[in-house]
Amino acid sequence: MLAVACLIFTVAACDHKPAPLSQQEKQIVTELTANMKTRCVGRYLVDMPGDAWEWGRAKIRGVSIEAKAMTEDAWRQEVAQREAALKATTSRDAYPFLYAAGKGRGEHTYVFIHRGTIYDDPATRQIEGYKWDRGYQFLLKIEGSDFTNPDQTDDPIVEKMAIKNDIPDKRDLILGMMDKLRGRAPDEVPTEPGVCFAGGFLPAPAGSNEEVDAQFGWDNMQDVSFDMMTTPDIRESTTLLQRADGAEMHAELKAADGHLVRKGPVALTGMKAEEWLAESRMEGGGRGNLFSLFINETTSGPSTPYLSLDLTTGGQIELQGKLVKLEKGSLTTGEAVALWDAVSRTLRMRPGAL
Repeated sequence: MLAVACLIFTVAACDHKPAPLSQQEKQIVTELTANMKTRCVGRYLVDMPGDAWEWGRAKIRGVSIEAKAMTEDAWRQEVAQREAALKATTSRDAYPFLYAAGKGRGEHTYVFIHRGTIYDDPATRQIEGYKWDRGYQFLLKIEGSDFTNPDQTDDPIVEKMAIKNDIPDKRDLILGMMDKLRGRAPDEVPTEPGVCFAGGFLPAPAGSNEEVDAQFGWDNMQDVSFDMMTTPDIRESTTLLQRADGAEMHAELKAADGHLVRKGPVALTGMKAEEWLAESRMEGGGRGNLFSLFINETTSGPSTPYLSLDLTTGGQIELQGKLVKLEKGSLTTGEAVALWDAVSRTLRMRPGAL
């Protein structure tokens, strides 16, 4: 009767727990998780296998921030090349393309203000801030507008704008962030309030208007990646498990010829979470896994930031510029579950983060 019920109500409603790990699978998981390292993402901590690479970015108060490891000499060369490229760009109209280029408020800072692209309106501005600190280059970007240069203030739409030139304020915003930003090694865990992202840290008390994205992966397992996103600015009306019981997710899983591996609440250190683990046909046609976990979905705020964690395996990878379908992922479903449990159960708020 249970088998009949699964067919009637869709395969997504019934758990298909993976078989116990074989000795070979146990060995693979043991080696993969033997050297776990604590990583800082946003205001959270998580333990990841030490050999995983990390990529990430932040967007804080409208400013996008990325860090890239490089030497001071390489940073100076990159800034010089960027300045040369901007100066060589000519607008399609009679107005300048590059409006400002020069040092910020420190020795290792530089700021550009330009039109963005040759197709943008004369009032459009892109502000770029470059900073080098402790082996990392920071690139900060925000878009603004200046309707006073060239003067468009007699335009009926512009006349109604309370602020006709927000460039000074946004330039000061970027300069202030560059004053505080500092380079951060992958396993460095700050103890003061602030936001971690790959390669960097911005000291700041808990607040709103911040988002951090992070990805962890392996060169020898290109189809396997953990993706994290955290922000205090998302608050859902329903939880993962409430949505998982809905017809839409059931239909999506059935369409992907998938089945549920596990779902339920998860008790973490000082927090409650929910997870949903599935095995199905992935993008590109190969089979694999998609595991998801959410924290503070309906209670998100500055002191309880939302966090999502996903693990994907299988599907397809890019080889020599071409997408290749994987008949079999780098990890079996059992190995993926074991890796998921080793990582996801370590999620916790960073002490002093708020």
